[in-house]
Amino acid sequence: MKKNVLALSIAAMIGGLGFAGAASAGVLNTVTTAADATALQLSEGGVGHMLLVPYYNVQNGNMTVLHVVNTDTVNGKAVKVRFRGAANSDDVMDFQVYMSPGDVWTAAVTADPATGVAQVQSADATCTIPALGNNTPQLFTTGRLDSVAAPYKSDAVKANGTREGYVEIFNMADIPRPAAPVETDLYTLIKHVDKVAPCSTAAGAAALWAKVGQNYTVAADAAAAGFDTPTGGLMGDWYIINVPETTTFSGAATAVVAVDGTGASARGNFVHFPQIDTAVGSPAINDFTADPLLRSDAVDAGGTTVTAPAVAAGFYDLPDMSTPYLPVDVGFPKNQAAALTSALAVTSVTNQYANDESISAKTDWVFSMPTRRYSVAANYEAVTSSAGATDTNVKYRLFSDLATGVPVTDARATQDEWFFAANTPIATDGSGNICVIADGQRFWDREETTAGASTPGPVFSPRVPGRVANVALCGETSVLVFKDTGNSVLAASVARSTMTTGTYTNGWGVVNTANPVASVPVGQQGLPLMGASFIKLTNPEAAPGLSGTYGITWPHRFTR
Repeated sequence: MKKNVLALSIAAMIGGLGFAGAASAGVLNTVTTAADATALQLSEGGVGHMLLVPYYNVQNGNMTVLHVVNTDTVNGKAVKVRFRGAANSDDVMDFQVYMSPGDVWTAAVTADPATGVAQVQSADATCTIPALGNNTPQLFTTGRLDSVAAPYKSDAVKANGTREGYVEIFNMADIPRPAAPVETDLYTLIKHVDKVAPCSTAAGAAALWAKVGQNYTVAADAAAAGFDTPTGGLMGDWYIINVPETTTFSGAATAVVAVDGTGASARGNFVHFPQIDTAVGSPAINDFTADPLLRSDAVDAGGTTVTAPAVAAGFYDLPDMSTPYLPVDVGFPKNQAAALTSALAVTSVTNQYANDESISAKTDWVFSMPTRRYSVAANYEAVTSSAGATDTNVKYRLFSDLATGVPVTDARATQDEWFFAANTPIATDGSGNICVIADGQRFWDREETTAGASTPGPVFSPRVPGRVANVALCGETSVLVFKDTGNSVLAASVARSTMTTGTYTNGWGVVNTANPVASVPVGQQGLPLMGASFIKLTNPEAAPGLSGTYGITWPHRFTR
């Protein structure tokens, strides 16, 4: 199978340029003068080629709303949206969005009242593949969640696994305006007319599918269909709202931008894959993803290389965060996984907390690790008993060795791993969540009182035996709750730890995530973390009939 990770070009259209061979693709500039991207980095301005929403939550009446903005007023965008569960980053919903220039796409995620499964719906005029329909809820799927250790992994447990997680959003390709547009052009189909996209009609939807439902493996064919290489320009925001409790939390999506040698936003590779349930095949899948469940060369916790993918990948699984955006990385998705993990890695996390009973203050800290999936994943099929997953079952954790992802001539070949068997124990609460252990934590009150670096501080539970002094981040998107054993702020339950002792009424704290490895020159490589402190409080003096409940969202502060 030829690679469809490629860059499109005018030269491809007029000169027949395609692939140099099965192991490479033509990567050339296209309609504009933009340069090819040479690096990926976090976007300080919040606009980029990829967006990461660190947390969604539909527990206890919560609703999460997403806004994706195409700040490019010239080109349309082919966008992939994927929701991953909080436990072990399993795909619970993905689809494609085809955005008009200057478009904003919005959607809301809620819990289905009948099944408890998360669902997404949108009243937006922007077209999606598959079509979401106007305000028609689409249930998330539990097919990739743990269903092996029945009856403990009941339908209710799996439904709960869809109600928290994080979101990945990708600019797969640009859709430029052709010189002489006609009604069947891809651009014309997705460009809004009187606030409605032509692809929203039955005929328009069929015409759109004829364009986007194919696997383009030749640059000229993709260009002729109306695609171009992605130039970024995506911006995103999110908020979690609970109407009965009159509480809202909000934040901006973290943006990753592909840049050229000058640091300017540049062209990434064409990474559009059709939204179809057709097998990609092995070992071809190894060219497109670093996900250890999908690859044919993953290594288990005992050091044994698997002989076949644990999960058969379909085209709908692509692209993901590791699908190569840079021309230099075509065929080496582990490179991209390492680059993104390195960009997100932090050595400490600092934030505030408040637990003042006079204002009913409560605090939850959210830690999201969106690139962990590309280093370690849970292989549920390896569970052979109802007892669930344990550290002794070495086949449960599968790893992609990112240090082996680069060509030996690449300067990045010295990159170390962030996740490995020794620092990813399995939670002992029967959840099957893979954990990462922090290197320590310390908390202060607002008058600089602290227990001291050598004095045992607060304890979060559940804990990993033998390392009770340190915070265990069990799950991909874990929530650390301060003291409250009830719903607390977010009513999190998929990957939750609760502080049972220590800290003060109000103050601040630091979680050390240095994750030291001897071979790293500075002795620490950090963990790829995002998130925030979610604080909820009530004004007891609020007049009758007025809302007195408030939500505060403070992003984490980091050292790198």
